[in-house]
Amino acid sequence: MPKHTGTSLPESLIATKFIPTEFDSRLVSRRQLFDGLVGKEGMHSVLTIVATAGSGKSTVMAELHRTLVDQGSKTCWLSLDADDDNPAAFAAYFVCALRSANPTLVPNELALLRGNQVPDFSRLFEQLVRRISNISAEFAIFFDDFQHISDPHILAFVNRLASHLPPGVRLVIASRSHLPLDLGRLRVRGQLVEIEQEALNFELSKAAELLQKVHGLDLSPSDLDALMETTEGWPTAIQLAALALRRYRGPARELIDSFSGRDRDLTSYLVESVLRSQPREVSDFLLMTAPLRRMSPDLCSAVTGQSESTEMLANIKRCNLFLIPLDRQGRWYRYHHLFGEFLQNELKRVSPQKYQTVCEKAAHWCEVSGYTTEAIQYSLDSGHYEKASDLIAEHALAVSQRNGDHYTIFDWMRRLPAIYQESRPEILLSHAWSLAFSHNSYQAMELTNRVLAKLRSEARDGWNISEDERARLRLVAQVTQTVAEATSDQLETCIARGTDLRTKIPENEPFLIAAISNSLGYSHFAKREFDKCASAAADAYLYGHRSGADYATGWADFLHGLADLELGKIRNAQEHSRRMSVTVLRGGAAQSYIAGLAALLNAEIATQRCEFDQAKIHLEEGKFFTEVFGPVEPILLAIRNQARQFAYAGDYGEARRILMKGQDLALKIDQSRLFLTLAVEEAVLRLNAGDAAGARETASRTRLQDDKNSFRRLDGVRGVRDALQLFEARLLVANSNAPAALRLLSLMQHSTGFDRSGSIGLTVIAVKATALWRCERHAEAIRELDRALTQAALEFQAYPIFNAGPELLPILRATAERRTGLAAIENIEARIRLEHCLISLLSGEKSAPEPAHSRAIDPAVPWEPLTDRETQLLRLVEAGLGNKQLSKELLISEATVKWHLHNVYTKIGVRSRTAATARARELRLI
Repeated sequence: MPKHTGTSLPESLIATKFIPTEFDSRLVSRRQLFDGLVGKEGMHSVLTIVATAGSGKSTVMAELHRTLVDQGSKTCWLSLDADDDNPAAFAAYFVCALRSANPTLVPNELALLRGNQVPDFSRLFEQLVRRISNISAEFAIFFDDFQHISDPHILAFVNRLASHLPPGVRLVIASRSHLPLDLGRLRVRGQLVEIEQEALNFELSKAAELLQKVHGLDLSPSDLDALMETTEGWPTAIQLAALALRRYRGPARELIDSFSGRDRDLTSYLVESVLRSQPREVSDFLLMTAPLRRMSPDLCSAVTGQSESTEMLANIKRCNLFLIPLDRQGRWYRYHHLFGEFLQNELKRVSPQKYQTVCEKAAHWCEVSGYTTEAIQYSLDSGHYEKASDLIAEHALAVSQRNGDHYTIFDWMRRLPAIYQESRPEILLSHAWSLAFSHNSYQAMELTNRVLAKLRSEARDGWNISEDERARLRLVAQVTQTVAEATSDQLETCIARGTDLRTKIPENEPFLIAAISNSLGYSHFAKREFDKCASAAADAYLYGHRSGADYATGWADFLHGLADLELGKIRNAQEHSRRMSVTVLRGGAAQSYIAGLAALLNAEIATQRCEFDQAKIHLEEGKFFTEVFGPVEPILLAIRNQARQFAYAGDYGEARRILMKGQDLALKIDQSRLFLTLAVEEAVLRLNAGDAAGARETASRTRLQDDKNSFRRLDGVRGVRDALQLFEARLLVANSNAPAALRLLSLMQHSTGFDRSGSIGLTVIAVKATALWRCERHAEAIRELDRALTQAALEFQAYPIFNAGPELLPILRATAERRTGLAAIENIEARIRLEHCLISLLSGEKSAPEPAHSRAIDPAVPWEPLTDRETQLLRLVEAGLGNKQLSKELLISEATVKWHLHNVYTKIGVRSRTAATARARELRLI
């Protein structure tokens, strides 16, 4: 309690309101938030902290107070409540607070107040402003819980006080709700520091520090990430979760995943600190809008029956009741997800029927307003399954086939009872399509066979559809089966069925033709029939474009680009990448999916040119694309390029770990080709690291050289056979049996169908050069390598030669030294750059020269305008949402969230969430 000299504290005043909150040194420092107020160069005089309950305002105030006291400042502190919202009470408390810091500052004012001799508080307040403006020492005034103040006389006094603070005097104000003060001039003059909700939310490192220092908890990185996604960085939620974790005896992740607005401690906090303190009309509005995933004034009016929803939402936002704007125009909002869950459970507890009614009204409004996906979600929420199944049947095929949004399909199927799924063939077929893209081709085939059987059945099981529609659905089912065969690597079956089916699909079904063509292109690529792949992909692009399906054209460009890379046509592959980028910039439902494919293609293009730093950037955008959905090729690109990144950096252990993890995934999803390809990649990686014994261990563990290995028997898959033979040749060289390696490599080169001009052809030539060098046939080795360099220099295709390993170094150097007649050699400059790049990389230098060629993506492209969805996403990111919450709020998959984020990063030229929000604010996009 503060000590007073001269005049004692009036008995009617509560002494504890003058006592500053003590700063607990165990807590995480938030010094960085107020450095502008306490630093020596800081010219700021006013600091405001405006955030919801439990955000850590008091902690920041306490640390700031302790910092100023330690610096020698005098301070006065006043905690406000509802009774202080009149001039007399406020003046009495404020004068006493000033006297607690300096009894001589207000010598007469307290006596006047005690004697009720203040007829005009305006004059008293003006007198207080004059006295404070004459303070020459370091001094600070703290107002806590300012949300209780609305009296115009008090607000006018605080405005005037803030405008006339002398140097060395600081004003600190904390409030749960928007401050009704005129701070514009201070903001313009640079005298104002504003701390809002986003700044108070904990970042990952701060949360980890808090858990360790205060609660003695050391969570694993994955558990900490999950906790941050669950709490959205809200300090009180993190504290309550930590308390629960200290009591919990099971795995931390188990409790974190279950922590929600139903948690007992969190519920108690929200009831006592938030809900009960609101006027009845506000609490009723909060409960009635709780089921809404996002809110607009019109939607709120539709479900609550209130016509003043705009004003109510504005009031809730001013009061910082966990309302987060989703756009700059104030059209859409959402609740903090823990607060929203709490409100939903309160509404279900108080009136389950009201919850259902709100969902039904929301579904109707969304359907009428064109928000079909949300209409389906609300229909499912309300248990109105007939309506939900009708809407799903109408839109599901577009969602799964044209948009590639398999997450949404699976969410609908999870919530829609099986009997309703069977009610419409479109539901079953859309489910089968998504299953085919999620490593579940067996169930996809089972569903499509069931549909085909019912379509043939006399009873028809209640499907009231015409014969024309029945015929079309049969085609859709058969196309889906072909896709399932492609994604499960049943290549020969897919080609046979797809080739036959292509002749039966009429020209007025361009999407189905595009789907068949992509399936054929994929299968031909896997069989290393690259010309056939390119031809099928060209058809897929043509018909996909006719059908307006970006999803189909994106896959077509992806496959065509991969085929061109294998054929050594890197510039052509870049053109397909650029075309995909144009599609992404154009927007559309499949935008994020295509962005993921484009990122993987760009990573492969960069790797082929040994631009590993550039590949890493693209890989960050694409490596998560295949975690949930995707056939073998995208998975292979993501895993293999990630491993090559670590190998390039010299971390062979991490590269092996990634490849072995990929092998485990291949076994899990029963993908033999993926397993063998990654096993060969691991063995070659160990050879390149000079670990021949390790390569033999890998071969033994994965049974690469065992003819009885069932994985080796992949009929028609040329790429697997070539990769195995090339590894065996390399192992022979490592085992000092170069003549046997030469015989094997020559057989490969002269075998039917071997592609001499492609990437594997380059590697075979390079490995043959090393074998010749080992046999002391140096001139022949130089000629072989010269052939490879001449071919590769045309498009700077460096990686196939680089992948032959460090044994190329002496041959490369000899080639450079013995070259004569430089002027007569075609593309001599490109040859020199390529040689220099390879020598630098193979000798361990990590600064390979920049090749003179155009990049897959021009780094100088200016920032692109954001779509409404991207702006909405950035708003949510700015509010502190993790990917899991973004997924729930935007009704899209987490994978789609990640690609939206990477699209945003690309458009505005950043690489992180923090940088994205800062850049977006700088550009005034949010």
